[in-house]
Order: sequence, then structure tokens, then C-alpha cells
Amino acid sequence: MLLTVENVSKSYRKGNKVLRDIDLSVGEGEIVGLIGESGSGKSTLSRLIMQLEAPETGVISFNGTPVTKRLRKTFYEDCQLVFQNASAALNPSWTVREILMEPLRNSEGDRAAHIRDMLGSVKLTDAHLNRRPSELSGGERQRVNLLRSILVNPKLLVCDEIVSSLDRLIQREIIDLLIELNRETGMAMLFISHDLQVVEYICDRIYIMKDGKIVEESVKVDGEFEFSHTYSKKLFGSMFSRGLV
Repeated sequence: MLLTVENVSKSYRKGNKVLRDIDLSVGEGEIVGLIGESGSGKSTLSRLIMQLEAPETGVISFNGTPVTKRLRKTFYEDCQLVFQNASAALNPSWTVREILMEPLRNSEGDRAAHIRDMLGSVKLTDAHLNRRPSELSGGERQRVNLLRSILVNPKLLVCDEIVSSLDRLIQREIIDLLIELNRETGMAMLFISHDLQVVEYICDRIYIMKDGKIVEESVKVDGEFEFSHTYSKKLFGSMFSRGLV
């Protein structure tokens, strides 16, 4: 497995348990969903995976090796977080060119040429490079946000609610873009969301979280997920239609 989370727990506020014995995995080339209501612990888990916080118990491993402070540099080359709020994630005083140059600052070779070669992968053009975030649409800002994360050719993207602030049409464009990147590059993704329709559309395997615990894992069969846990059935049973509209 590319990413494994084993028996991970986390507490805040005098022992208030936020995550309880989490087990989760993402294999090479997979798009795996993590879904749950607000407050279920999804964002806390993403921070632990990205080493922004430390778990109280358990181990987070990448390619079979536990991630430690000593190995963070290598880990961040292989695993990138795509931020939820592109407007807040992008420096408003920088041009798109400057924003995209930043993650490549220690790279060898022609960085500008690499950026130009990658623009088309997220449906951007050279014309966007001299603009600042305020001159871009919401969808364009999220494309820049995504491109910044994939420029270093990671093996895994952690996508934390990255389309939640976009309208349905732009959501569909970004989701289709992620699927295309996955198919063309084999880049694995952990797709975190509270949006049932989006997760059903993009993911082939999902974990369902409630009150800091994984209550069920489901694999898509013949285009649909099947559930045994009462909470999962209730959660997905609330959908009025299947797929994105």
C-alpha cells in the first residue's frame, strides 16, 4: 500500500477524543474517498496524514515506511495536500508564474519550461501566468492550486474538500480533471468530502467516518457502493439522485 494509517487516535481539549483507532489505506493509482458529516474528524485526519500534527497513538506509513520528522522532506516530495480554499492558499501579491515557481525552487532544470508543459494538464494557458489570484475565477484559482501541488510529480494527492466552495458546473470540471490526471499519470488520491454525490462520482472505494471513527469501508461494484452499517445506509439513502447533475 502507498499510504497506511494504522490504529491512529487523537485527542484535544483535556482528553476529548477526536479520532479513535483509525485504520485506512490508499493503494497506488487508487482514488479513495473519506466521507462524513462536519465534525466527524476528516480534516483532523488529513492534518495527521500530512504531518501537520502528531497522532497520540498509531502509525502513519508511506510505501511501508513510518513517516518521521527525519523523513518529512522525502514524504512531501511524494505526498501533496491540495488546499480547500484556493483564495486563501494563493499569495495575492504574486503572479501565477511566481506561485508556480515556488514549489520548484530547489529543482534542477528549466523550471519555466516545466510549468509551461504542465499548464495544459489543468486546462490553463500561458495567458494565466502573469495574472494574480484576484484576476482569476474561482475555478481558475483552484486549477492553479492543483497545479502547484502536482508540479513536483507526487505519488499521492490529499484533496481536502477542494470543490466544496465551487458551484456544481465548476465542481464537475475539477472532478473530471482529477479523474483524467489519475488515469494519465497513475497519481493516487485521498479525496475527503462531505458531498455524497461528488464522492460517489469520483471514488472506487470509500471510508465512512462518524464521531471520529471509521464505521465502514465500501468498494464500488457495478458502479454503485453497497453498505451494511446503519449509519452508511442512512447517509447515502438521503441522496435524491445518483451521480453529479
